[in-house]
Amino acid sequence: MGKVIAIANQKGGVGKTTTTINLASALAKEGKNTLIIDLDEQANATIGLGIGREYVKISSYDLLTTPIDIKDTILSIDEKLAIIPSSSKLANIVEKLIGLEDKERLLDKKLSTIKDNYDFVLLDCPPSLSVTIDNALFASDSVIIPVECDYYAYDALTQMIQKINQIQKEKNKMGYILTIEGVLLTKLDNRNLFGYKMIEKVKELFPNKIFKTIISRSSHIQEAPMYGKSVLDFAYNSRGSKEYRELAKELLGEK
Repeated sequence: MGKVIAIANQKGGVGKTTTTINLASALAKEGKNTLIIDLDEQANATIGLGIGREYVKISSYDLLTTPIDIKDTILSIDEKLAIIPSSSKLANIVEKLIGLEDKERLLDKKLSTIKDNYDFVLLDCPPSLSVTIDNALFASDSVIIPVECDYYAYDALTQMIQKINQIQKEKNKMGYILTIEGVLLTKLDNRNLFGYKMIEKVKELFPNKIFKTIISRSSHIQEAPMYGKSVLDFAYNSRGSKEYRELAKELLGEK
């Protein structure tokens, strides 16, 4: 059975989409069948893999709001990597689902029909604590929380943990588990000592839940989405590519 992992943090700009795209690419290059579900109305994971918003006819919005078969929403990127693209229509998801019974489990029900086809399903979550996040967490086995090496990102971490704890309690009642896969430190500026101070503060909060791999600031990581590619496909030998390949190995228990 495939493992479903939400890449989540309600703070924007911490590297959720970057991590989703590049970790998925690294897992695919390790031979793992990997599916990305873009749940952010900005559709950056979709664009970052070379799919223009104007070409998306069926999206994760349709998946959550219509009876459509999930198989009809999946687009292949390469032999081992696929995506369910996003749409700006997700901005209206709260109004669309208001009053709907069991609306937090829509994605879980759809995903249960296909997740055995994949080794990993990565959910790129929006920077919010809305019903979309609830759907992502209910559908997930675990959560990766990207945290930028910055004070405001650190401060927002506690809110994300509270949301995870809330969903954990609900899932436990149903006999399911949601765990924190790990906190991923991102955008480390190796020239700035403050970033290292933030690393120590996060380690104090989660001494046993920090990934060994730290993602540094990288021009290659920033540039790759312009070409609709992961950093691994854009600059395989770059530092950013190496770090995400190391993260994949760590996730697979090979590091």
